[in-house]
Amino acid sequence: MSLEKALTDLKNAVGDLTSLEVQTYVGEIDVVIDGITGSTDFEKSLQQAKQAGKIQLQLVTKINFDGDGIVLVPSSAPADYVQQAHDTALQAGNDVRQGLISLFSDVIGLKASK
Repeated sequence: MSLEKALTDLKNAVGDLTSLEVQTYVGEIDVVIDGITGSTDFEKSLQQAKQAGKIQLQLVTKINFDGDGIVLVPSSAPADYVQQAHDTALQAGNDVRQGLISLFSDVIGLKASK
């Protein structure tokens, strides 16, 4: 791996830490299975469902690193299970982001003030 590629990858990783975005869809989705590994290709499945009009974006939340956020919600309240799934994904994403920030801080020698 070249230094330039490593720096680009690091820049992209840090850029991903600057905001957290969760999109919650409702509808029908056919899962594409990769025959070699037996794993799902979620991005491909999502793209196909979008193109076929089988899913609808229900909720979107984006939280920037500085705490500013954008929340898009439908005019009528989503089903409780949809809201719970969205909230759980937000919490999981935030937990991962906090863990990565802590890891990077430890790696570069920054200590959180107590």
